[in-house]
Amino acid sequence: MSSIPSILVFLGPEEGLRCEELDALRARVKKESGAPADEHRIYLPEGTVADAIDLLENGSLFASHRLVILAGAEQIRKKAEVGIIADYCASPPLDATLVLVSDAVRLDSRLEKAVPAQARKVFWELFDNQKRGWVVSHFRKRNVSITQDAVELFLELVENNTRELRTEADKLCIYVGARSAAGQKPEVGVDEVETFIYHSREENVFSLYKSIVEDDFQAALEIVEKLDASGETNPVQIVGGLVFQVKKLIGLRTLLDGGFSPDEAFKRLAVRGKRIQADYRAAVTRFDRGELERQLRVLIDYDVAFRELGGGLQRILVDLLVYQLMFRTDAFSVEERVS
Repeated sequence: MSSIPSILVFLGPEEGLRCEELDALRARVKKESGAPADEHRIYLPEGTVADAIDLLENGSLFASHRLVILAGAEQIRKKAEVGIIADYCASPPLDATLVLVSDAVRLDSRLEKAVPAQARKVFWELFDNQKRGWVVSHFRKRNVSITQDAVELFLELVENNTRELRTEADKLCIYVGARSAAGQKPEVGVDEVETFIYHSREENVFSLYKSIVEDDFQAALEIVEKLDASGETNPVQIVGGLVFQVKKLIGLRTLLDGGFSPDEAFKRLAVRGKRIQADYRAAVTRFDRGELERQLRVLIDYDVAFRELGGGLQRILVDLLVYQLMFRTDAFSVEERVS
């Protein structure tokens, strides 16, 4: 009799650790069944709960175990959908596993009651000290050293999940490894992080805000289009990156207005890297504190809207967000935007 769970619920925002858990499940299936699982991934609402259960209950000709990953599980709220999963849990196939996945930390209460409590696991974002330790450990495993300032800058510039941290760290290891002399242990410093992460990417939220500072509306819209086409950055992440920069700039503007020199202000705010500092100088030269605070209010309003609205409306509103950041207009209410 198989000891592989028939259902698992993986919740929470930490995508990297969640992916590691899925990899461990795949390895377990392969070890116990003697072959990789017949794996399917369904995204709600494009697919349905019924589609997932059909795949699990119909035997495979090519594998002894079936694995279905159902993403967007927070959308399972209808009584009929919950009932389908409850029936599956009551009498599951012995050679199949359903994994419900969501960035949320809770599902519909009826669904949580239908699924065994021991099947639920929440992957929380790492605390700051845990992220620092994770980064240092990962570079050490790759036989690459990294300075403390470089770790701090790396964590500021890379999205806050271990999957993205690992991807960018591995690229950085290859970059410094290729530049190191033979027999010399590669080392990552602030300059390497700034050059490779901040300036090497074709477009990111930093180049987006730079186009706003430079008052180049067309360039800003083109960057948004490229970010959307890449599929690697969603509107909530765009807003998060812009909020990070604007908050830093408000802090910088406050210190400068209080009589601190730029070098003292950058040191207090831990703004590292000469190119990054140059971009921040340009921004606070262009925007006074009042304008930066207006931008922050607009961004906070849009963050709420993006979390409440569907994907189609989100994309339309990103362009409007850029317009409002650049042309000094206050944000509308969510109701006004969608009416």
